[in-house]
Amino acid sequence: MKNKILILLLILLAGCKKNNNTSQPAVAEVVTTELSFDNDSNSKLMFQDGESTALLTAEARRYEIGKVLRVKAIDETTIEVANFAPVDIENATILLRIEGSAKPVRLFKIKKIRAHAVQEIKYPFINGTSQFLDIDHAPVDLSAYKTTGLVPGKVSFDFSGETELIVKLKKLAKLKWKVKYHDFDSNDNTEDNWKENIDAKDVRRFSGFIINLAYLLQANETRTSYVAEPITGNDGVTFLSTAEKETAFQKMIDIPQFNCGVVVNVSGLGGGYTFGVANHILNDYLNKDVCFIVVHEVSHMIGYNHDSTMTYPKNGKGATEACSRVYKQLLSANEFPIKKAAYYKQSDL
Repeated sequence: MKNKILILLLILLAGCKKNNNTSQPAVAEVVTTELSFDNDSNSKLMFQDGESTALLTAEARRYEIGKVLRVKAIDETTIEVANFAPVDIENATILLRIEGSAKPVRLFKIKKIRAHAVQEIKYPFINGTSQFLDIDHAPVDLSAYKTTGLVPGKVSFDFSGETELIVKLKKLAKLKWKVKYHDFDSNDNTEDNWKENIDAKDVRRFSGFIINLAYLLQANETRTSYVAEPITGNDGVTFLSTAEKETAFQKMIDIPQFNCGVVVNVSGLGGGYTFGVANHILNDYLNKDVCFIVVHEVSHMIGYNHDSTMTYPKNGKGATEACSRVYKQLLSANEFPIKKAAYYKQSDL
């Protein structure tokens, strides 16, 4: 009997040993493709001296203020990557959302994209890997699109990242602004207040200025200061209620489009979707408080006239004063996304 029990134990031990040594097939690690657009061999530059006015102001150069790192579909297999900021952006992840999919996919990482770089590339799954991760790091297989590609109208893109710059740029998604540069003096009318022939330097500087303006207006401190400020309406007498000031501030956030141009003879022009500032504003925004002019013109864009303290302060009170206090704080603390030291063409400043 003892011999039978011993034999049975040996059989069981042998079986356990065999099972323990059985290897499971290894699951391949999904690695997100990493790309750079940091030199002349892997990217071109927008807004460079010598570009035509038509190119500087082209519809293709329109972008959302919340997506200054813009990706758009060119066709089923090709996308364009563009940086509309005048500073380099590093360590960004491009997210792809396919219509009908539950979560965005981590399409590729950008190690570095230089300021104002633009480049067309193939989707990574066309010539490379078909295995990706979604935003929760779950595997996604895009091999079904390797031959057909993706219909441009059924995809959208965004970016993410954890660097200080990207965190600040992502805050701009609160605003609805679509930005486009314009030559408002296209008829060569020398009698108006628009600069003749907007040039590349104008646009380069405007691209940083508009980002910092958006950052100012998205800040909770700015909203708080604005709403607490005594501000009169268009009759110049009646003070707006807290709710009315909240509504006015939100209107600035929700402006759908900024058609940006450069003015002469005056410091700014604004109304509807038109937003113009003089070159001294574009020259000074990284060094000085420019709130009076810019908030004045944005206030015109949301319907306020010169009698309202939305545009001209009275007795040191008004919308421009409220925003100015925060602008000075952000400038002093070097908190704006676009900083003088990081600006890529120091000769512009």
